[in-house]
Amino acid sequence: MYRMAIPIAMKPVTPIPSLSRDLDPISLRLFVAALEEGSLARAAARENIVPSAVSKRMSELEETLGVLLLERGVKGVQATVAGAALAIHARLLLQGMDRMRQEMAGFATGIRGHIHLAASVAALSGELPAYIQAFRRAHPQIDLSLLEYTTQEAFRAVLEGWADIAVGSDFGHDGLQVFPWGHCELVAVVPSQHLLADYDILDYAQLLPFEQIELNRENGISGVLEKTAREAGVTRRISARVSAHETICMLVARGLGVAVVPRYLQARHSHLDIRFIPLSGPWSSTPICIAVKDLDALSPPVQTLLSHLGIPTPAA
Repeated sequence: MYRMAIPIAMKPVTPIPSLSRDLDPISLRLFVAALEEGSLARAAARENIVPSAVSKRMSELEETLGVLLLERGVKGVQATVAGAALAIHARLLLQGMDRMRQEMAGFATGIRGHIHLAASVAALSGELPAYIQAFRRAHPQIDLSLLEYTTQEAFRAVLEGWADIAVGSDFGHDGLQVFPWGHCELVAVVPSQHLLADYDILDYAQLLPFEQIELNRENGISGVLEKTAREAGVTRRISARVSAHETICMLVARGLGVAVVPRYLQARHSHLDIRFIPLSGPWSSTPICIAVKDLDALSPPVQTLLSHLGIPTPAA
């Protein structure tokens, strides 16, 4: 039996609206300002706009996204759970826009790109400065800003969008793409008259009975040494925390304790009454790595620097 096919009327597909077309960077900047200031009025003063306009933009932003972003109270405003999530994206977006403006302005002034490089003390103690100097000579049109951080701060700077590349000890780099890049050689440093001064090589465990001197900020080397002490069931005794490895060497010379420092300091401090003794086993060096957030999303100048450092890039 023949059956006639009945055409079915197809309902036209309504395109899904793109939120990116509705989000206004000015509103996002005001939103971030409101959170940082804790008040719509203070945000308005900071951004040189009337408070009523800030309030209106916040309401429009919440309506566009369909969620409550701010909890308003007599003491000011604070982020809701959704607002805290938006703040992360908003800051990254605004940082990206600011850097885009910088790069475009650079084309007008002859500088064709900006790179923000975050490096730890350990990284700067090796060959990195020579690589940077050679890169600047080869690419004078690229503006390279070098910032010294602790290892953890350098990685965090890349995660949060403040830096393009981090170079530091190979510790704590979750969420980043990481590439091995050399080592930082480590040595023990003790006073010349110390009980350990006549040793030709030391294991880090031999330093644990003595008071130690270290940097006063987080760094990859101290983190590993602390972990080793815990595994040995020993509580490290820290006699001083200072701001630089050079100061550590001076205090060791004055008998305040022993320490672990990068080997390059030996040539600089041969005049002090101290001994630099190689470390055995895993304490002889700390690996250095290069970290980026997304290799495929890096700007051409940043990829050029990575290639210069020997890291393969998509553009290579």
